[in-house]
Amino acid sequence: MVRSIRKAKLIDKIIIATGTTLLFLWIFIPSYWVFKTSFAPPEEAWSPLPPSKPTLDNFLSLFNPSLEAVLRGMGIRAALPDPMIVYISNSFIVAIVSSVIGTAFGALAGYNLARFNYKGKKLVLWLVLFAYVFPIFALMVPILMIMRAIGLYNTLHGLALVHLAYTLPFSTLMLRSYFYGVPKDLEESALIDGCSRLEALVRITLPVSAPGLVTAFIFSFTLSWNDLLFALILLNTSRLYTIPIATTFFLWGGEIVDPGGLSAVAVFAGIVPALLYMFVQKYIVLGLVKGAIKA
Repeated sequence: MVRSIRKAKLIDKIIIATGTTLLFLWIFIPSYWVFKTSFAPPEEAWSPLPPSKPTLDNFLSLFNPSLEAVLRGMGIRAALPDPMIVYISNSFIVAIVSSVIGTAFGALAGYNLARFNYKGKKLVLWLVLFAYVFPIFALMVPILMIMRAIGLYNTLHGLALVHLAYTLPFSTLMLRSYFYGVPKDLEESALIDGCSRLEALVRITLPVSAPGLVTAFIFSFTLSWNDLLFALILLNTSRLYTIPIATTFFLWGGEIVDPGGLSAVAVFAGIVPALLYMFVQKYIVLGLVKGAIKA
């Protein structure tokens, strides 16, 4: 009996250790390759070893694109039409606007689905879920036509509004689950004290739901930050391009023409979401766990 228990514990430890190792490798290998290549000269870009002569040229060329950057090295190097800071700023503006609007309206919609019972509620919930799982590329043509018709084609705020197709359903479903975990007694006490339903939501429910709101905002920010599909469709001026579009300048005919430059762009693309997750990770964990338990 004791031996079988020990054997079971040993198997559990082996499974956990194996899973942890595989997860670590899955994260570490791509991250190592990107960082290594971003500091490597062109002749060492494809080597698995750390560069023998690290260089910052890949990063510097992003902020000061020139013909010299195109022709430098052993072969042709890609160059961005505008400094990298332009694409970072554009991505940040679009992601912030989309995330704020998506989280705000997602909170209202999620509260509605969590607190009120009415005819057609299940249909509304299914429509939100359908919007979340619907293949978004199927909407490319109608969205393009609508944006042209209302004058929001080739604008950052137009792109931010389109990103609500990503962020709003996600925020609604997540915050609905989180609001289920907020005791109704808190709101009822506020209503008895003379607050309206909206005041109870703003003063009581939303502050208590801060971890859920932060989680919805960060995930929405990441979805918007990483979007390439709609950015390619709705933007045709280089000064309005976002970071995902910047990566396409390092690809030609399905092949990477400048691995160092592409890796440098990838570092900038990943560092902003990573910093956000780092600063608010405790809220994200709490929001995900509590929302999952109450869902």
